[in-house]
Amino acid sequence: MHPRLVGAVALVAVVSGTLSGCAREPWPDPPAIEQTQYQAEYDAWREGRQAAITHAVQLIGIWPLQEGDTPFGADISLPIALPASAAPARAGVFKREGTRITVIPSPGAPLRLENGKAISAPTEIKTVMEDDPTVLALGSVRLQVEQVFEKFGSRRWVSGWDEEHPVLKDPPIVDTYPPNQQWRLAARFDAFPSPKPIRIPDVRGGFMDLMAAGELVFRVNGQEERLTAIGFEGSEQFFVMFKDPTNLTTTYTGYRILFPMAVEDNEWTVLDFNLAANPPCAYSRYTTCPMPPQENALKVAVEAGEKRYRLAQL
Repeated sequence: MHPRLVGAVALVAVVSGTLSGCAREPWPDPPAIEQTQYQAEYDAWREGRQAAITHAVQLIGIWPLQEGDTPFGADISLPIALPASAAPARAGVFKREGTRITVIPSPGAPLRLENGKAISAPTEIKTVMEDDPTVLALGSVRLQVEQVFEKFGSRRWVSGWDEEHPVLKDPPIVDTYPPNQQWRLAARFDAFPSPKPIRIPDVRGGFMDLMAAGELVFRVNGQEERLTAIGFEGSEQFFVMFKDPTNLTTTYTGYRILFPMAVEDNEWTVLDFNLAANPPCAYSRYTTCPMPPQENALKVAVEAGEKRYRLAQL
């Protein structure tokens, strides 16, 4: 979902062995990548970003899923109000009982799974954090249940998008700085003695409880910078949110994100800022984006990666 360019593994293998005992020696360079190969991998990343942006602008709503019954349909008085072109006045009910969520269709409602199978009886729903998450279809509208990191919280949301959204007639095109391998930087991972729980706000007025694994230390033009890296159990990547001075001019005003390869304490990875991406909230207000840790505000202007979507309705 978040492709990274090759080279990080080689950097760990080559550098960590020689510098593990002398981490304060002169900074290493990332291993070289042949330009044609780099461009091909970068183009693949851009294609992935284009798909993510197109999905984000198709979003039509996000609704909290409280304990008990939450009805949905075209009736504007319902907690989840959908376009009349896609849904009957009352299409069904989401029933939440703790972590268990069931959808109960109204009699005769054209509610289906995304594969076309009709739903005529109560059906248990899997969220986006589970294997094979459930996608419900009502005409061109799709519904899916999201959750905010179940290990740390129990909030649930229903998100909806329209496969025939008018924006698809002229979808936004991903806009980036030209890729420049000078923005591929070696970063040393300084792990915390143990993962540190941090609570950060999200764009919906709540909080997300995440685990900070440590800091990624890197240098730009001889200047040392640090970014707190979020870790997820079993993940091969860190999650990094950062701000920089370009947020005031050419990039999304909120922040951007990176997914460098996860490594062990005092090992090296690659921060490729050409892959700095906008979060979904850069393109739609119907999101649950977390906000970056306060300490992840860089002094250097990162003129690489994804630029601002100027027509976003935020």
